[in-house]
Amino acid sequence: MFLVLNFHPIGWDIVFVLQLDHRILASATLASIGGLWWATRKLDIHPAVRSLIQSTLGMAALQVSLGISTLLAYVPVSLGTAHQAGALTLLTLMILLNHTVRRPSLNLLRSLPEAAGTRTDTSAFMKGSM
Repeated sequence: MFLVLNFHPIGWDIVFVLQLDHRILASATLASIGGLWWATRKLDIHPAVRSLIQSTLGMAALQVSLGISTLLAYVPVSLGTAHQAGALTLLTLMILLNHTVRRPSLNLLRSLPEAAGTRTDTSAFMKGSM
């Protein structure tokens, strides 16, 4: 029974599939962030948003480079740790970018004059967001 369990190659198949999934997701992530940068490069957007998009693209490229280097060097702890830290940084940048460019809710737009201490007509905000 021990030989039968050891002979079964399912463990190798799982490692191969996980590596393949990781590479496909990395390629898709880099392509989508690159596409976002390409689509917004000539738009008139706020410089902070443009800088955030460029930083996200740079971090994604660095993350792919770290991943390839980690595999080529047979997974040293230092590169593996840097790859994990890069993943956390890329996730943080993506969350920040998503939060920065989101559309504000109607409740937020209605509460802005009250927060500023003024009473103005908010119908222009409501017409523009529908």
